[in-house]
Amino acid sequence: MALSQKQRAGLWQAKLRSIARDHFGRDGGVGHAVPWGAAIDTDGAWTASLEVAPERSFGQALVLAARHNATSLDLVVEENPGAVARRASLFNPSPSVWRLQGKTLTLAEAETPAPIEPADLEPHIQALLALDDVDVIVEHGAIIGECLGLEVARVTGAGSEQRLDVGVGAYDQGAFAVINPGMTPVESLAEVVAQVLTHRRADALTHPINRLVRERWVRSVLLADPSLIGLTQLEVVEPMQQRVGIKDIAAASALGKTAANELVLVACTVGIDLDAVPVAVDLAERHQAARIMIVLPDRDRHAVVQAVAAQSRRPIEFVTAPEPWPAADGYRYR
Repeated sequence: MALSQKQRAGLWQAKLRSIARDHFGRDGGVGHAVPWGAAIDTDGAWTASLEVAPERSFGQALVLAARHNATSLDLVVEENPGAVARRASLFNPSPSVWRLQGKTLTLAEAETPAPIEPADLEPHIQALLALDDVDVIVEHGAIIGECLGLEVARVTGAGSEQRLDVGVGAYDQGAFAVINPGMTPVESLAEVVAQVLTHRRADALTHPINRLVRERWVRSVLLADPSLIGLTQLEVVEPMQQRVGIKDIAAASALGKTAANELVLVACTVGIDLDAVPVAVDLAERHQAARIMIVLPDRDRHAVVQAVAAQSRRPIEFVTAPEPWPAADGYRYR
């Protein structure tokens, strides 16, 4: 029988209390309920376990520690501790990251990210994607066609077997071909793009199409005109982690240059994404950018996120994002 969330949280808390007592000499302390694991505050010294999606939970642990003015933070990780240790090393002060194997706890070593493998796009597929309003994005080997930041096509197969699946997201791509069997890929893509352009504009009515992946919508606006944030050029960089789907919350990043040829990592985010700062810092390290721009609406500049950004070893600047979506509905779709 599967455990409930409450039962899992109780087990995580009990496990962490045992670790805090046996390995750090921290008996007692105040437990904090968190959806990603467990956390204990022992007179300002925090111990936390990252049980769910550790890389993404790392940012939430940093925010929790910053919010409570923690004097230290020890993170206990079983899955992907090396990736968490890499992110932790990019902040000052750096949280200590511990690898848990059975009952053994050792300091985790920072893991080097895997190299980016180039994706091959067959010429006949490249021709199909050659529409004015479609941007070709490559992420973790996946080749995606985006219109104003929204996925409208995806290349599947390899080599001469490559084909273009058209639609908004994976589910729509499967259904579109069945519903429209007589349309060619070019006709199908043009039809989907036309629908997206109808809804994805400031004067449109509220619609799911203009609520999805707005951070990528912001990035598409900046790609078209990098001068909006004081850059002379800008190009997409793939995220450190592959997205699950178009509803997945993830900062949309790009690499740009200033007139002085300074390399800048740009991370676009909308709403409350506590992982945005660690993601940007990790990508900036990977691409050796001199500094970081977090681009977001002014209303999302929360003090605790800025406090975490202040701990980054690379300078971070918060920049106001363009808001190309309908103003009447707000944008808090998460």
